Amino acid sequence: MAFDSMVLQAICTELQQDVANSKINKIHQPDAYTLIFRYHGAEGKKGALLLSAHPQNGRIHCTTISRENPNKAPLFLMVMRKWLEGARIMRFHAIEGERIAEIDFESRNELGDKITLTLIIEIMGKHSNIILLDEKRMIIDGIRRYGSNLSRWREVLPGRPYIAPPPIEKLALPPDNIEQLARSFYKDEELSLARALRDHINGISPLLAEHIALSAGLSPDQSIEELGEVDFQRIYEQLCALKRLQQQAAYQPTLLLESAPPAIRRYRDFYAIPLRMWEGRPQLACASMNQAVDLLYAAREEEQRIHAYRQRIYKQIRHHINRLSKKISLQQADLNQCVAADVYREAGDLLAANLYFLHKGMHEIELPSFTDPSKKVSIQLEPALTPQENIQSYYRRYSKAKHAKGRIEEQLTANTEELAYVQSIEQCLADCSSLDEIKEIEREAIAAGYLKPTVSNKNRNGKTAKVAKSQPMPPRRFISRDGFTVLIGRNNKQNDKLSLHQAHTGDIWLHTQKIPGAHVLIVSEGRAIPQSTIRQAAAWAAWFSKARESAQVPVDWLPAERLRKPPMARPGYVIYSGQKTVYINPANPEEEAR
Repeated sequence: MAFDSMVLQAICTELQQDVANSKINKIHQPDAYTLIFRYHGAEGKKGALLLSAHPQNGRIHCTTISRENPNKAPLFLMVMRKWLEGARIMRFHAIEGERIAEIDFESRNELGDKITLTLIIEIMGKHSNIILLDEKRMIIDGIRRYGSNLSRWREVLPGRPYIAPPPIEKLALPPDNIEQLARSFYKDEELSLARALRDHINGISPLLAEHIALSAGLSPDQSIEELGEVDFQRIYEQLCALKRLQQQAAYQPTLLLESAPPAIRRYRDFYAIPLRMWEGRPQLACASMNQAVDLLYAAREEEQRIHAYRQRIYKQIRHHINRLSKKISLQQADLNQCVAADVYREAGDLLAANLYFLHKGMHEIELPSFTDPSKKVSIQLEPALTPQENIQSYYRRYSKAKHAKGRIEEQLTANTEELAYVQSIEQCLADCSSLDEIKEIEREAIAAGYLKPTVSNKNRNGKTAKVAKSQPMPPRRFISRDGFTVLIGRNNKQNDKLSLHQAHTGDIWLHTQKIPGAHVLIVSEGRAIPQSTIRQAAAWAAWFSKARESAQVPVDWLPAERLRKPPMARPGYVIYSGQKTVYINPANPEEEAR
Protein backbone atom coordinates (compact mmCIF):
# COMPACT_ATOMS: atom_id res chain seq x y z
CA MET A 1 0.00 0.00 0.00
CA ALA A 2 1.30 3.42 -0.96
CA PHE A 3 0.72 5.81 1.92
CA ASP A 4 3.22 8.20 0.36
CA SER A 5 3.67 11.96 0.44
CA MET A 6 0.97 12.52 -2.21
CA VAL A 7 -1.64 10.55 -0.25
CA LEU A 8 -0.61 12.41 2.91
CA GLN A 9 -1.00 15.78 1.15
CA ALA A 10 -4.44 14.80 -0.14
CA ILE A 11 -5.53 13.77 3.36
CA CYS A 12 -4.18 16.94 5.02
CA THR A 13 -5.90 19.08 2.37
CA GLU A 14 -9.24 17.42 3.19
CA LEU A 15 -8.63 17.66 6.94
CA GLN A 16 -7.84 21.38 6.65
CA GLN A 17 -11.19 21.91 4.93
CA ASP A 18 -13.34 19.64 7.09
CA VAL A 19 -11.71 19.35 10.54
CA ALA A 20 -9.74 22.57 11.11
CA ASN A 21 -11.28 24.87 13.78
CA SER A 22 -12.87 21.83 15.47
CA LYS A 23 -12.52 21.26 19.21
CA ILE A 24 -11.11 18.07 20.78
CA ASN A 25 -13.61 16.40 23.11
CA LYS A 26 -11.85 13.18 24.02
CA ILE A 27 -8.62 11.34 23.25
CA HIS A 28 -8.21 7.55 23.28
CA GLN A 29 -5.23 5.26 22.76
CA PRO A 30 -6.54 1.80 21.74
CA ASP A 31 -3.04 0.33 21.32
CA ALA A 32 0.65 1.20 21.68
CA TYR A 33 0.79 2.96 18.30
CA THR A 34 -2.59 4.62 17.78
CA LEU A 35 -4.34 7.77 18.99
CA ILE A 36 -8.02 8.62 18.38
CA PHE A 37 -9.09 12.28 18.65
CA ARG A 38 -12.84 12.77 18.95
CA TYR A 39 -13.81 16.27 17.83
CA HIS A 40 -16.82 18.45 17.11
CA GLY A 41 -16.96 21.47 14.87
CA ALA A 42 -19.36 24.04 13.54
CA GLU A 43 -22.97 23.10 12.75
CA GLY A 44 -22.76 20.02 14.99
CA LYS A 45 -20.18 18.26 12.80
CA LYS A 46 -18.58 15.40 14.75
CA GLY A 47 -15.96 12.82 13.92
CA ALA A 48 -12.84 10.93 14.93
CA LEU A 49 -9.29 11.53 13.75
CA LEU A 50 -6.91 8.56 13.78
CA LEU A 51 -3.13 8.94 14.10
CA SER A 52 -0.97 5.83 13.93
CA ALA A 53 2.77 5.25 14.33
CA HIS A 54 2.44 1.54 13.54
CA PRO A 55 5.53 0.07 11.76
CA GLN A 56 3.40 -1.25 8.89
CA ASN A 57 0.16 0.73 9.20
CA GLY A 58 1.41 4.25 10.02
CA ARG A 59 -1.08 6.89 8.82
CA ILE A 60 -3.42 9.80 9.62
CA HIS A 61 -7.06 10.07 8.55
CA CYS A 62 -10.63 10.44 9.76
CA THR A 63 -12.21 7.16 10.78
CA THR A 64 -15.70 5.80 11.34
CA ILE A 65 -14.52 2.50 12.85
CA SER A 66 -14.91 2.10 16.62
CA ARG A 67 -12.00 0.52 18.46
CA GLU A 68 -11.85 -1.05 21.90
CA ASN A 69 -9.85 0.88 24.51
CA PRO A 70 -7.74 -0.64 27.30
CA ASN A 71 -8.98 -0.32 30.88
CA LYS A 72 -5.80 1.47 32.00
CA ALA A 73 -4.72 4.64 30.18
CA PRO A 74 -1.06 4.62 28.97
CA LEU A 75 1.29 7.42 30.09
CA PHE A 76 1.42 9.06 26.65
CA LEU A 77 -2.37 9.19 26.55
CA MET A 78 -2.43 10.99 29.91
CA VAL A 79 0.00 13.59 28.51
CA MET A 80 -2.20 14.05 25.42
CA ARG A 81 -5.30 14.49 27.54
CA LYS A 82 -3.58 17.03 29.75
CA TRP A 83 -2.51 19.27 26.89
CA LEU A 84 -4.94 18.63 24.04
CA GLU A 85 -8.36 17.73 25.44
CA GLY A 86 -10.44 20.87 24.97
CA ALA A 87 -7.90 22.30 22.51
CA ARG A 88 -8.88 23.66 19.09
CA ILE A 89 -7.35 22.28 15.88
CA MET A 90 -5.92 25.21 13.92
CA ARG A 91 -4.00 23.81 10.98
CA PHE A 92 -3.02 20.62 9.14
CA HIS A 93 0.19 20.76 7.16
CA ALA A 94 2.01 18.04 5.19
CA ILE A 95 5.76 18.55 4.67
CA GLU A 96 6.33 18.60 0.91
CA GLY A 97 7.91 15.42 -0.42
CA GLU A 98 7.93 13.80 3.03
CA ARG A 99 5.62 11.52 4.95
CA ILE A 100 5.51 13.94 7.85
CA ALA A 101 2.44 15.93 8.92
CA GLU A 102 2.04 18.69 11.50
CA ILE A 103 -1.13 19.60 13.38
CA ASP A 104 -1.25 22.93 15.22
CA PHE A 105 -3.52 23.24 18.27
CA GLU A 106 -4.67 26.25 20.27
CA SER A 107 -4.55 25.12 23.88
CA ARG A 108 -4.04 26.57 27.36
CA ASN A 109 -1.26 26.16 29.89
CA GLU A 110 -1.54 25.70 33.66
CA LEU A 111 -2.22 29.43 34.12
CA GLY A 112 -5.01 29.44 31.56
CA ASP A 113 -3.03 31.39 28.97
CA LYS A 114 -3.48 30.51 25.31
CA ILE A 115 -0.58 28.62 23.78
CA THR A 116 0.09 26.92 20.45
CA LEU A 117 1.13 23.26 20.50
CA THR A 118 2.23 21.19 17.51
CA LEU A 119 1.73 17.47 17.03
CA ILE A 120 4.18 15.84 14.59
CA ILE A 121 3.18 12.60 12.84
CA GLU A 122 6.18 10.90 11.24
CA ILE A 123 5.25 7.96 8.99
CA MET A 124 8.58 6.23 8.44
CA GLY A 125 8.03 2.47 8.79
CA LYS A 126 9.65 1.07 11.95
CA HIS A 127 10.82 4.62 12.84
CA SER A 128 7.28 6.08 12.80
CA ASN A 129 6.43 8.34 15.72
CA ILE A 130 3.92 10.83 17.15
CA ILE A 131 5.58 13.74 18.98
CA LEU A 132 4.01 16.67 20.87
CA LEU A 133 5.93 19.98 20.81
CA ASP A 134 5.52 23.22 22.72
CA GLU A 135 5.69 26.74 21.29
CA LYS A 136 9.52 26.65 21.25
CA ARG A 137 9.40 23.28 19.44
CA MET A 138 10.71 21.51 22.52
CA ILE A 139 9.48 17.93 22.96
CA ILE A 140 6.74 17.47 25.55
CA ASP A 141 6.54 13.72 24.89
CA GLY A 142 6.55 11.10 22.13
CA ILE A 143 4.58 7.91 21.69
CA ARG A 144 7.99 6.24 21.16
CA ARG A 145 10.81 7.58 23.30
CA TYR A 146 14.45 6.91 22.47
CA GLY A 147 17.81 8.43 23.30
CA SER A 148 21.24 8.69 21.73
CA ASN A 149 21.88 4.99 22.32
CA LEU A 150 19.28 4.21 19.62
CA SER A 151 19.74 7.17 17.28
CA ARG A 152 22.91 9.15 16.57
CA TRP A 153 20.88 11.82 14.72
CA ARG A 154 18.43 12.87 17.42
CA GLU A 155 16.75 12.06 20.72
CA VAL A 156 13.01 11.87 21.29
CA LEU A 157 12.75 12.59 25.02
CA PRO A 158 10.77 15.16 27.04
CA GLY A 159 12.62 18.46 27.29
CA ARG A 160 14.80 17.91 24.23
CA PRO A 161 14.59 20.18 21.17
CA TYR A 162 12.78 18.63 18.23
CA ILE A 163 15.07 17.70 15.35
CA ALA A 164 13.42 16.64 12.11
CA PRO A 165 14.46 13.33 10.50
CA PRO A 166 17.59 13.61 8.33
CA PRO A 167 16.82 15.21 4.94
CA ILE A 168 16.98 13.13 1.76
CA GLU A 169 19.18 14.58 -0.98
CA LYS A 170 16.98 14.32 -4.07
CA LEU A 171 15.81 16.56 -6.89
CA ALA A 172 12.73 18.70 -6.29
CA LEU A 173 9.42 17.81 -7.91
CA PRO A 174 9.73 18.85 -10.70
CA PRO A 175 13.47 19.44 -11.28
CA ASP A 176 14.57 22.88 -12.47
CA ASN A 177 14.89 21.71 -16.07
CA ILE A 178 15.20 18.65 -18.30
CA GLU A 179 19.02 18.84 -18.34
CA GLN A 180 19.16 18.60 -14.55
CA LEU A 181 16.84 15.58 -14.67
CA ALA A 182 18.93 13.82 -17.32
CA ARG A 183 22.26 14.52 -15.54
CA SER A 184 20.93 13.09 -12.30
CA PHE A 185 19.53 9.95 -13.96
CA TYR A 186 22.65 9.26 -16.02
CA LYS A 187 24.67 8.93 -12.82
CA ASP A 188 22.97 5.53 -12.41
CA GLU A 189 22.57 4.31 -15.99
CA GLU A 190 22.10 0.69 -14.93
CA LEU A 191 18.93 1.49 -12.97
CA SER A 192 15.45 0.97 -14.36
CA LEU A 193 13.32 4.04 -15.04
CA ALA A 194 10.96 3.33 -12.12
CA ARG A 195 13.87 2.86 -9.71
CA ALA A 196 15.59 6.04 -10.93
CA LEU A 197 12.38 8.05 -10.36
CA ARG A 198 12.18 6.71 -6.80
CA ASP A 199 15.87 7.30 -6.02
CA HIS A 200 16.34 10.74 -7.62
CA ILE A 201 13.00 12.63 -7.35
CA ASN A 202 11.69 13.78 -4.00
CA GLY A 203 8.26 12.43 -2.97
CA ILE A 204 8.04 9.65 -5.60
CA SER A 205 6.93 6.28 -4.22
CA PRO A 206 7.31 2.94 -6.09
CA LEU A 207 3.64 3.01 -7.10
CA LEU A 208 3.81 6.58 -8.36
CA ALA A 209 7.09 5.91 -10.20
CA GLU A 210 5.47 3.12 -12.19
CA HIS A 211 2.50 5.37 -13.01
CA ILE A 212 4.75 8.19 -14.24
CA ALA A 213 6.71 5.84 -16.51
CA LEU A 214 3.55 4.41 -18.06
CA SER A 215 1.99 7.87 -18.44
CA ALA A 216 5.11 8.92 -20.36
CA GLY A 217 4.61 6.00 -22.76
CA LEU A 218 7.67 4.15 -21.41
CA SER A 219 8.25 0.86 -19.63
CA PRO A 220 8.98 1.08 -15.88
CA ASP A 221 11.67 -1.60 -16.38
CA GLN A 222 13.44 0.26 -19.20
CA SER A 223 17.06 1.11 -18.27
CA ILE A 224 18.22 4.72 -18.09
CA GLU A 225 20.97 4.21 -20.70
CA GLU A 226 18.25 3.42 -23.28
CA LEU A 227 16.46 6.77 -22.79
CA GLY A 228 16.82 9.62 -25.27
CA GLU A 229 16.04 13.33 -25.31
CA VAL A 230 12.39 12.80 -26.30
CA ASP A 231 11.94 10.29 -23.46
CA PHE A 232 13.29 12.75 -20.88
CA GLN A 233 10.98 15.40 -22.30
CA ARG A 234 7.96 13.12 -21.69
CA ILE A 235 9.11 12.23 -18.18
CA TYR A 236 9.64 15.91 -17.31
CA GLU A 237 6.16 16.79 -18.59
CA GLN A 238 4.61 14.09 -16.39
CA LEU A 239 6.50 15.40 -13.34
CA CYS A 240 5.27 18.92 -14.05
CA ALA A 241 1.69 17.66 -14.50
CA LEU A 242 1.96 15.84 -11.17
CA LYS A 243 3.11 19.02 -9.45
CA ARG A 244 0.20 21.01 -10.91
CA LEU A 245 -2.22 18.34 -9.72
CA GLN A 246 -0.86 18.69 -6.17
CA GLN A 247 -1.00 22.48 -6.26
CA GLN A 248 -4.60 22.43 -7.49
CA ALA A 249 -5.55 19.59 -5.08
CA ALA A 250 -7.24 17.87 -8.04
CA TYR A 251 -7.19 14.47 -6.38
CA GLN A 252 -9.41 11.55 -7.40
CA PRO A 253 -9.23 9.05 -4.49
CA THR A 254 -9.49 5.50 -5.80
CA LEU A 255 -9.64 2.04 -4.24
CA LEU A 256 -8.36 -1.00 -6.13
CA LEU A 257 -10.60 -4.07 -5.67
CA GLU A 258 -9.55 -7.71 -5.77
CA SER A 259 -12.45 -8.65 -8.03
CA ALA A 260 -15.36 -7.00 -9.78
CA PRO A 261 -18.96 -7.04 -8.48
CA PRO A 262 -21.04 -9.00 -7.63
CA ALA A 263 -18.17 -10.66 -5.74
CA ILE A 264 -17.59 -9.84 -2.09
CA ARG A 265 -15.86 -6.44 -2.02
CA ARG A 266 -12.24 -6.83 -0.89
CA TYR A 267 -9.92 -3.84 -1.04
CA ARG A 268 -6.41 -4.32 -2.32
CA ASP A 269 -4.85 -0.85 -2.55
CA PHE A 270 -5.61 2.87 -2.66
CA TYR A 271 -4.19 6.03 -4.18
CA ALA A 272 -4.95 9.71 -4.58
CA ILE A 273 -5.43 9.41 -8.35
CA PRO A 274 -6.37 6.57 -10.75
CA LEU A 275 -3.10 4.87 -11.73
CA ARG A 276 -2.20 3.76 -15.24
CA MET A 277 -1.30 0.21 -14.20
CA TRP A 278 -4.78 -0.19 -12.67
CA GLU A 279 -6.56 0.44 -15.97
CA GLY A 280 -8.94 -2.42 -16.79
CA ARG A 281 -8.94 -3.66 -13.19
CA PRO A 282 -11.93 -3.30 -10.80
CA GLN A 283 -11.78 0.04 -8.97
CA LEU A 284 -13.97 2.10 -6.69
CA ALA A 285 -14.03 5.90 -6.76
CA CYS A 286 -14.23 7.34 -3.23
CA ALA A 287 -15.71 10.60 -2.00
CA SER A 288 -12.49 11.46 -0.16
CA MET A 289 -8.97 10.22 0.45
CA ASN A 290 -9.83 9.84 4.12
CA GLN A 291 -12.66 7.47 3.24
CA ALA A 292 -10.47 5.38 0.94
CA VAL A 293 -7.72 4.99 3.54
CA ASP A 294 -10.20 4.27 6.33
CA LEU A 295 -11.99 1.56 4.35
CA LEU A 296 -8.81 -0.26 3.35
CA TYR A 297 -7.07 -0.11 6.72
CA ALA A 298 -10.24 -1.12 8.55
CA ALA A 299 -10.42 -4.24 6.35
CA ARG A 300 -6.70 -4.87 6.74
CA GLU A 301 -6.78 -4.52 10.54
CA GLU A 302 -9.78 -6.84 10.68
CA GLU A 303 -7.80 -9.44 8.71
CA GLN A 304 -4.85 -8.97 11.05
CA ARG A 305 -7.07 -9.41 14.12
CA ILE A 306 -8.62 -12.55 12.64
CA HIS A 307 -5.17 -13.93 11.80
CA ALA A 308 -3.79 -13.18 15.28
CA TYR A 309 -6.87 -14.65 17.01
CA ARG A 310 -6.75 -17.74 14.81
CA GLN A 311 -3.01 -18.26 15.35
CA ARG A 312 -3.40 -18.07 19.13
CA ILE A 313 -5.97 -20.87 19.11
CA TYR A 314 -4.22 -22.76 16.32
CA LYS A 315 -0.99 -22.91 18.34
CA GLN A 316 -2.75 -24.58 21.28
CA ILE A 317 -4.67 -26.98 19.04
CA ARG A 318 -1.43 -27.98 17.28
CA HIS A 319 0.06 -28.73 20.70
CA HIS A 320 -2.70 -31.27 21.37
CA ILE A 321 -2.37 -32.74 17.86
CA ASN A 322 1.38 -33.25 18.36
CA ARG A 323 0.79 -34.71 21.81
CA LEU A 324 -1.78 -37.21 20.55
CA SER A 325 0.31 -38.11 17.49
CA LYS A 326 3.28 -38.89 19.75
CA LYS A 327 1.12 -41.02 22.07
CA ILE A 328 -0.31 -42.95 19.12
CA SER A 329 3.16 -43.56 17.72
CA LEU A 330 4.42 -44.93 21.05
CA GLN A 331 1.32 -47.09 21.50
CA GLN A 332 1.68 -48.55 18.03
CA ALA A 333 5.28 -49.45 18.88
CA ASP A 334 4.12 -51.13 22.11
CA LEU A 335 1.42 -52.94 20.19
CA ASN A 336 4.00 -54.34 17.78
CA GLN A 337 5.93 -55.73 20.74
CA CYS A 338 2.77 -57.40 22.02
CA VAL A 339 2.65 -59.51 18.88
CA ALA A 340 5.11 -61.75 20.76
CA ALA A 341 2.21 -62.90 22.98
CA ASP A 342 1.40 -65.79 20.59
CA VAL A 343 5.09 -66.72 20.51
CA TYR A 344 5.15 -67.00 24.32
CA ARG A 345 2.03 -69.18 24.33
CA GLU A 346 3.43 -71.49 21.64
CA ALA A 347 6.70 -71.80 23.57
CA GLY A 348 4.83 -72.72 26.74
CA ASP A 349 2.69 -75.29 24.92
CA LEU A 350 5.72 -76.89 23.26
CA LEU A 351 7.62 -77.12 26.55
CA ALA A 352 4.60 -78.65 28.29
CA ALA A 353 4.14 -81.22 25.50
CA ASN A 354 7.83 -82.18 25.60
CA LEU A 355 8.35 -82.03 29.36
CA TYR A 356 10.20 -85.36 29.41
CA PHE A 357 13.02 -83.82 27.27
CA LEU A 358 13.63 -81.01 29.76
CA HIS A 359 15.85 -80.84 32.83
CA LYS A 360 17.19 -78.13 35.09
CA GLY A 361 20.33 -76.35 33.85
CA MET A 362 19.38 -76.26 30.15
CA HIS A 363 19.95 -72.96 28.28
CA GLU A 364 18.09 -73.74 25.05
CA ILE A 365 16.10 -76.46 23.33
CA GLU A 366 14.84 -77.01 19.78
CA LEU A 367 11.44 -78.64 19.41
CA PRO A 368 9.30 -79.44 16.34
CA SER A 369 6.53 -76.91 15.62
CA PHE A 370 2.89 -77.96 16.08
CA THR A 371 1.91 -76.58 12.69
CA ASP A 372 4.93 -77.90 10.75
CA PRO A 373 6.76 -80.86 12.40
CA SER A 374 9.63 -80.48 9.94
CA LYS A 375 10.31 -76.96 11.29
CA LYS A 376 12.28 -76.60 14.51
CA VAL A 377 11.43 -73.91 17.09
CA SER A 378 14.31 -72.65 19.25
CA ILE A 379 13.23 -71.84 22.83
CA GLN A 380 15.42 -70.06 25.36
CA LEU A 381 15.42 -71.52 28.89
CA GLU A 382 16.53 -70.23 32.26
CA PRO A 383 19.07 -72.77 33.60
CA ALA A 384 18.39 -71.85 37.24
CA LEU A 385 14.71 -72.79 36.89
CA THR A 386 13.08 -76.23 36.80
CA PRO A 387 11.26 -77.33 33.62
CA GLN A 388 7.87 -76.59 35.24
CA GLU A 389 9.07 -73.11 36.30
CA ASN A 390 10.27 -72.34 32.76
CA ILE A 391 6.87 -73.38 31.39
CA GLN A 392 5.07 -71.19 33.92
CA SER A 393 7.41 -68.30 33.05
CA TYR A 394 6.41 -68.43 29.39
CA TYR A 395 2.69 -68.64 30.28
CA ARG A 396 3.03 -65.63 32.59
CA ARG A 397 4.72 -63.66 29.81
CA TYR A 398 1.94 -64.71 27.44
CA SER A 399 -0.77 -63.61 29.86
CA LYS A 400 0.94 -60.27 30.55
CA ALA A 401 1.42 -59.52 26.82
CA LYS A 402 -2.16 -60.56 26.03
CA HIS A 403 -3.67 -58.22 28.62
CA ALA A 404 -1.30 -55.40 27.66
CA LYS A 405 -2.32 -55.78 24.02
CA GLY A 406 -5.99 -55.36 24.92
CA ARG A 407 -5.32 -52.24 26.99
CA ILE A 408 -3.05 -50.73 24.32
CA GLU A 409 -5.60 -51.43 21.58
CA GLU A 410 -8.31 -49.76 23.67
CA GLN A 411 -6.14 -46.69 24.36
CA LEU A 412 -5.00 -46.56 20.75
CA THR A 413 -8.59 -46.52 19.49
CA ALA A 414 -9.55 -43.76 21.94
CA ASN A 415 -6.52 -41.63 21.08
CA THR A 416 -7.05 -42.12 17.33
CA GLU A 417 -10.67 -40.95 17.65
CA GLU A 418 -9.58 -37.99 19.79
CA LEU A 419 -6.91 -37.04 17.26
CA ALA A 420 -9.48 -37.09 14.46
CA TYR A 421 -11.71 -34.78 16.53
CA VAL A 422 -8.90 -32.31 17.30
CA GLN A 423 -7.89 -32.32 13.63
CA SER A 424 -11.49 -31.51 12.73
CA ILE A 425 -11.32 -28.48 15.06
CA GLU A 426 -8.09 -27.45 13.34
CA GLN A 427 -9.73 -27.74 9.92
CA CYS A 428 -12.77 -25.71 11.00
CA LEU A 429 -10.37 -23.06 12.27
CA ALA A 430 -8.54 -22.94 8.93
CA ASP A 431 -11.85 -22.38 7.08
CA CYS A 432 -12.93 -19.43 9.27
CA SER A 433 -13.29 -16.02 7.67
CA SER A 434 -14.64 -13.96 10.61
CA LEU A 435 -14.04 -13.45 14.31
CA ASP A 436 -17.52 -14.75 15.16
CA GLU A 437 -16.71 -18.09 13.52
CA ILE A 438 -13.42 -18.35 15.38
CA LYS A 439 -15.08 -17.54 18.70
CA GLU A 440 -17.63 -20.33 18.19
CA ILE A 441 -14.80 -22.80 17.58
CA GLU A 442 -12.96 -21.40 20.60
CA ARG A 443 -16.01 -22.07 22.78
CA GLU A 444 -16.17 -25.65 21.46
CA ALA A 445 -12.44 -26.18 22.17
CA ILE A 446 -12.85 -24.76 25.70
CA ALA A 447 -15.81 -27.06 26.36
CA ALA A 448 -13.73 -30.03 25.15
CA GLY A 449 -10.86 -29.06 27.47
CA TYR A 450 -8.32 -28.16 24.78
CA LEU A 451 -8.25 -24.44 25.60
CA LYS A 452 -8.32 -22.59 28.90
CA PRO A 453 -11.20 -20.16 29.40
CA THR A 454 -10.16 -16.57 28.74
CA VAL A 455 -9.91 -14.32 31.78
CA SER A 456 -12.98 -12.09 31.90
CA ASN A 457 -12.35 -8.37 31.63
CA LYS A 458 -12.77 -6.24 34.72
CA ASN A 459 -14.25 -2.79 34.63
CA ARG A 460 -12.86 0.17 36.55
CA ASN A 461 -14.79 -0.85 39.67
CA GLY A 462 -13.14 -4.26 39.66
CA LYS A 463 -16.35 -6.05 38.69
CA THR A 464 -16.54 -8.52 35.85
CA ALA A 465 -17.71 -6.83 32.70
CA LYS A 466 -20.71 -8.40 31.03
CA VAL A 467 -19.95 -9.94 27.65
CA ALA A 468 -22.78 -9.97 25.16
CA LYS A 469 -23.49 -13.43 23.78
CA SER A 470 -23.23 -13.55 20.01
CA GLN A 471 -25.86 -15.36 17.97
CA PRO A 472 -24.64 -18.64 16.39
CA MET A 473 -23.80 -18.16 12.73
CA PRO A 474 -25.87 -20.11 10.19
CA PRO A 475 -24.22 -22.73 7.96
CA ARG A 476 -22.56 -21.61 4.74
CA ARG A 477 -25.20 -21.52 2.04
CA PHE A 478 -24.61 -21.90 -1.71
CA ILE A 479 -26.79 -22.64 -4.72
CA SER A 480 -25.74 -25.34 -7.19
CA ARG A 481 -25.90 -24.87 -10.94
CA ASP A 482 -29.07 -27.00 -10.93
CA GLY A 483 -30.73 -24.70 -8.39
CA PHE A 484 -30.35 -26.85 -5.24
CA THR A 485 -29.43 -25.34 -1.86
CA VAL A 486 -26.17 -26.71 -0.45
CA LEU A 487 -25.42 -26.16 3.26
CA ILE A 488 -21.89 -26.50 4.66
CA GLY A 489 -21.15 -26.62 8.39
CA ARG A 490 -18.77 -24.11 9.98
CA ASN A 491 -17.80 -26.16 13.08
CA ASN A 492 -18.42 -29.55 14.67
CA LYS A 493 -21.51 -28.55 16.67
CA GLN A 494 -23.02 -27.04 13.56
CA ASN A 495 -22.09 -30.20 11.62
CA ASP A 496 -24.08 -32.24 14.15
CA LYS A 497 -27.11 -29.96 13.90
CA LEU A 498 -26.92 -29.88 10.11
CA SER A 499 -26.57 -33.63 9.61
CA LEU A 500 -28.80 -34.99 12.38
CA HIS A 501 -31.49 -32.34 12.92
CA GLN A 502 -31.85 -30.15 9.84
CA ALA A 503 -31.56 -32.97 7.29
CA HIS A 504 -34.78 -34.48 5.92
CA THR A 505 -35.62 -37.60 3.96
CA GLY A 506 -34.34 -37.24 0.42
CA ASP A 507 -31.47 -34.92 1.30
CA ILE A 508 -27.94 -35.99 0.33
CA TRP A 509 -25.08 -35.88 2.86
CA LEU A 510 -21.41 -35.63 1.80
CA HIS A 511 -18.05 -35.79 3.57
CA THR A 512 -14.45 -36.41 2.56
CA GLN A 513 -13.50 -40.06 3.13
CA LYS A 514 -11.37 -40.43 6.30
CA ILE A 515 -10.21 -36.81 5.97
CA PRO A 516 -11.13 -34.01 8.42
CA GLY A 517 -13.62 -31.65 6.82
CA ALA A 518 -17.03 -30.01 6.96
CA HIS A 519 -20.38 -31.81 6.69
CA VAL A 520 -22.18 -30.93 3.47
CA LEU A 521 -25.92 -31.29 2.91
CA ILE A 522 -27.82 -31.00 -0.37
CA VAL A 523 -31.41 -29.94 0.38
CA SER A 524 -33.74 -31.84 -1.94
CA GLU A 525 -37.09 -30.17 -1.04
CA GLY A 526 -38.81 -33.25 -2.44
CA ARG A 527 -36.95 -33.19 -5.78
CA ALA A 528 -34.63 -35.79 -7.24
CA ILE A 529 -31.03 -34.62 -6.90
CA PRO A 530 -29.06 -35.07 -10.16
CA GLN A 531 -25.47 -36.40 -10.32
CA SER A 532 -24.21 -33.00 -11.51
CA THR A 533 -25.27 -31.38 -8.23
CA ILE A 534 -23.77 -34.25 -6.22
CA ARG A 535 -20.44 -33.83 -8.02
CA GLN A 536 -20.51 -30.06 -7.54
CA ALA A 537 -21.28 -30.41 -3.81
CA ALA A 538 -18.55 -33.07 -3.54
CA ALA A 539 -16.04 -30.59 -4.98
CA TRP A 540 -17.14 -28.07 -2.34
CA ALA A 541 -16.83 -30.71 0.40
CA ALA A 542 -13.26 -31.39 -0.77
CA TRP A 543 -12.53 -27.65 -0.66
CA PHE A 544 -13.70 -27.35 2.96
CA SER A 545 -11.43 -30.19 4.10
CA LYS A 546 -7.81 -30.89 4.91
CA ALA A 547 -7.38 -32.14 1.31
CA ARG A 548 -8.01 -28.69 -0.22
CA GLU A 549 -4.61 -28.67 -1.95
CA SER A 550 -4.93 -32.26 -3.24
CA ALA A 551 -6.37 -33.71 -6.45
CA GLN A 552 -8.95 -36.47 -6.93
CA VAL A 553 -10.15 -36.33 -3.33
CA PRO A 554 -12.44 -39.22 -2.26
CA VAL A 555 -15.82 -37.89 -1.05
CA ASP A 556 -18.49 -40.20 0.40
CA TRP A 557 -22.15 -39.43 -0.22
CA LEU A 558 -25.39 -41.10 0.84
CA PRO A 559 -28.97 -40.26 1.85
CA ALA A 560 -28.90 -38.26 5.10
CA GLU A 561 -31.40 -40.60 6.83
CA ARG A 562 -28.69 -43.30 7.00
CA LEU A 563 -26.53 -41.27 9.36
CA ARG A 564 -26.19 -42.42 12.96
CA LYS A 565 -24.43 -40.91 15.97
CA PRO A 566 -23.03 -43.33 18.61
CA PRO A 567 -23.87 -42.59 22.24
CA MET A 568 -21.40 -40.24 23.97
CA ALA A 569 -19.65 -39.54 20.65
CA ARG A 570 -17.79 -36.27 20.18
CA PRO A 571 -19.39 -33.38 18.23
CA GLY A 572 -19.25 -33.85 14.47
CA TYR A 573 -18.75 -37.65 14.67
CA VAL A 574 -21.27 -39.82 12.80
CA ILE A 575 -21.29 -43.34 11.42
CA TYR A 576 -22.89 -44.56 8.20
CA SER A 577 -22.98 -47.43 5.73
CA GLY A 578 -24.04 -48.03 2.13
CA GLN A 579 -22.25 -44.90 0.92
CA LYS A 580 -20.99 -44.20 -2.58
CA THR A 581 -17.66 -42.50 -3.28
CA VAL A 582 -16.78 -39.93 -5.91
CA TYR A 583 -13.21 -38.83 -6.67
CA ILE A 584 -13.07 -35.13 -7.52
CA ASN A 585 -10.87 -32.03 -7.49
CA PRO A 586 -11.68 -29.39 -4.83
CA ALA A 587 -13.52 -26.25 -5.98
CA ASN A 588 -14.08 -23.00 -4.09
CA PRO A 589 -17.84 -22.25 -4.08
CA GLU A 590 -17.19 -18.51 -3.61
CA GLU A 591 -15.07 -18.42 -6.78
CA GLU A 592 -17.77 -20.32 -8.67
CA ALA A 593 -20.33 -17.81 -7.43
CA ARG A 594 -18.23 -14.97 -8.87
